[in-house]
Amino acid sequence: MRQLQQPIIPGNDFGSTLRVLVAQQEQAVRDVLVERVHESLGVQADAVNTASAVRKLVQGNTDEFILAVVDTRLPDAPNGEVLEILTSHQIPTIALSSQINDAVVDRLKDKYIIDCVLKRSDEDLNLIGDIVQRTLLNHRRKIIFYSNNDFNRKNIRQLLDIHRYTVIDVRTEADVRRQLENNKDSALLLIDHAAIEADELSLINGLRQHYRREDLSIAVVSDTQDTSSSARMLRAGANDVIFKQQQTDEFYYRIQQCVESIERVREIKYSATRDALTGLYNRDYLFDVGQKMYAGAQRGDIKLSLAMIEIDNFDSITTEHGIDVSNEVMRTIAPILQNELRANDVLARYKAGTFVCLASNVGDHNAIMVFERIRQKIAKTVVEYGSHVVNISGSIGATTFPDETFRTMIGNAQTALDFAVTQGGNCVSIEN
Repeated sequence: MRQLQQPIIPGNDFGSTLRVLVAQQEQAVRDVLVERVHESLGVQADAVNTASAVRKLVQGNTDEFILAVVDTRLPDAPNGEVLEILTSHQIPTIALSSQINDAVVDRLKDKYIIDCVLKRSDEDLNLIGDIVQRTLLNHRRKIIFYSNNDFNRKNIRQLLDIHRYTVIDVRTEADVRRQLENNKDSALLLIDHAAIEADELSLINGLRQHYRREDLSIAVVSDTQDTSSSARMLRAGANDVIFKQQQTDEFYYRIQQCVESIERVREIKYSATRDALTGLYNRDYLFDVGQKMYAGAQRGDIKLSLAMIEIDNFDSITTEHGIDVSNEVMRTIAPILQNELRANDVLARYKAGTFVCLASNVGDHNAIMVFERIRQKIAKTVVEYGSHVVNISGSIGATTFPDETFRTMIGNAQTALDFAVTQGGNCVSIEN
């Protein structure tokens, strides 16, 4: 079963020495960009307002700057001359401009100019911030690149590296399939047409038997603009066919479109299957995957255990301390439960103060040990929220027998849980 991938979430994993250079005349724009870069991504931003200050910053510090955001009209560089300073040091650059003349246009053709934004209103500040954030987060986006031509590999790989994508190089079709299996979070398979020219449809056709368009983007990079060949590859399942001789900005935009279309689908799927409070699977997903695991248990493919875990006196916690405190209890307990379970186990929020765990291939004796260990972890938990301090305990009802239906299994676990509660809570009851 292919696991859903969590959408990309901003955070600082760039390293403490990496920096973003901001060169902008307008104080408001500088302030917005510096705040966005530092607070959202945890990266230091160096803000200046002249080309000479840019030159001084990058001199000897080129490797520290992962991105530059610069105005093409600075007081000492009115025709985009600052862009040459940055591209000569191979620093990926986002250019900002209120108007673009011919001199600036020529400078924008450099491959290290990764985007250009026209400043028209204050609303564009958010757009600029979004582009910066997207670019800095590209290193979390995986692209598998298939090429058996060293020259093509070097050129295309360099373009992807400038945009900071994580690129996985492969040289054979067998490697393509192996890397897709090992990197299920990959957003794009980029294929050099030279590698499949002799049989351009078989690989794409074969992959589409296992990876739908909404699961994986496939783009082919071609030397020639052969419309009939492009149409065949699109019909076979490619999301795009990109001509190598196109301007680099169009190449970037089309790669970005392929990657982000998959991310949007994954975000929708993630939201549809997750509990908003805890980030765990929700009740609908529990029943969907639970029916499949139950069917496997009925066939004898796996052993299936189901546990219902309830926070003791959860309603009383809400009444006494308020909904914010009870929500904090659930947010605190969720990762504790996840850490005690295996990667293949399914953990879902079932209702207000109750979780359900599906564990495969856990026998009666092991189930008792696993759920007793979880009970002990919960009992050691203290939740602090504002002035409130709450000691937590939990009761667990479990079943290790796949009864008539999956819903019957849940009912059996509920019965075992009810018995644990009648014993005073903070205990485990196993129905088998």
